[in-house]
Amino acid sequence: MTRPCLPVSALEVCDSHGGNAGALQQIDENSWLFGVRILLTLQASPSPGCPSWGDGNGLYYVVSEPPSPLPPCRPLPAKSHTKKLYDAGGVKHPDPNMTWEHVTLNHLHNKCPLGKLSFAVSNIIYYSCMPGATLSEAWPSMDESTKEYYVSRVAGIYKELAAWIGNGIHGVDGRDLSDLYLTPLHGMEDMSPQNRLSNCANLGMDCSIFVFYHCDLERNTGERSLAVVDWEMAGFVPREWIRAKVRLSSGLDLPGDNDDSRQEWRSRLQRRLGQDGFHEIADRWMAWFMNGGRQEAK
Repeated sequence: MTRPCLPVSALEVCDSHGGNAGALQQIDENSWLFGVRILLTLQASPSPGCPSWGDGNGLYYVVSEPPSPLPPCRPLPAKSHTKKLYDAGGVKHPDPNMTWEHVTLNHLHNKCPLGKLSFAVSNIIYYSCMPGATLSEAWPSMDESTKEYYVSRVAGIYKELAAWIGNGIHGVDGRDLSDLYLTPLHGMEDMSPQNRLSNCANLGMDCSIFVFYHCDLERNTGERSLAVVDWEMAGFVPREWIRAKVRLSSGLDLPGDNDDSRQEWRSRLQRRLGQDGFHEIADRWMAWFMNGGRQEAK
C-alpha cells in the first residue's frame, strides 16, 4: 500500500492549538507538535517505553505525549527540513477521534512483548516496506501447499488476536474504531463506540463479548514469515464480525480476470475461519446493510 505525502499547507496549519487537531507545528529545531496529542522529538537516543526510529544519521525520532499545558509552537518555517508529514519518516495523519497507531502499538508491546507473537509487528508509527512480497505479488506464484500455509497462518493470527478481550466496540484506548462496513448503506458515518454497539446489536450480533481484531489485515510474506502493519485499523469487535468482514471485504481481493481468481484469497480464508469456530453472519449483514439498518435482522 502506498501513502501520499501531505504538504503541511494542505492541513491549514494555524497559530493556536485549538484551530486544527491534525496540524504539524514546530516547537524548536528538534521538536514538533502534531495536533494536541503527539510530541515528536529528534534526539540522541531512544526513550524507554516510547515509539522511536532512526533518522539514518545516528539520531532518533521519538514519539511521546505532549506536556500540559502545551508548549508554544509556530508554523513550520520555510527552510524546515520537515515540510511534510512523511519527512519525519512517514508519520501518518489520522482522525483525531480515532485510536492512533502508536497507541495501539504501545498496547501490543505492553500486552505481549516482541518475540511473543507469531508474526512481526513494527515498533514505530511510520509506514515502511517490510521485507518480502505483498500478497498480491506473491500469490500467483505460490503452489497449493504454500497457499494453504498462508491461509492457515493468517487465520491463526485472527485467533491469536481474538484471545484478548475488551469491553466495547472501540480502539485500545476507548476511542472510535474505523470500519465503515459497520455503517449501513446511506447511514451516517458515526464511528463512536455507542453507535457501533447499536448497529451491531440491531444486526443481531452477540454483543456479550468483544475480541481484539485487525479490521484491515494486510500482510507481507517472506520465507514463510509474516508482518502485520496499519495498526490504527485494530480494536475490539463482536467475535462474529471477524469472519463476516473477511467474506464481505472487496479490499481483500487480488488482481485477476474473473471473480473466482480475485476472491480466491478471502474465500479460502473465510472458510478456514469457519473451521476454526468463527460464525457466519454475512447474509444477515447484507440484508441489514442494504436496508439502511432500519429493520432488525431476523
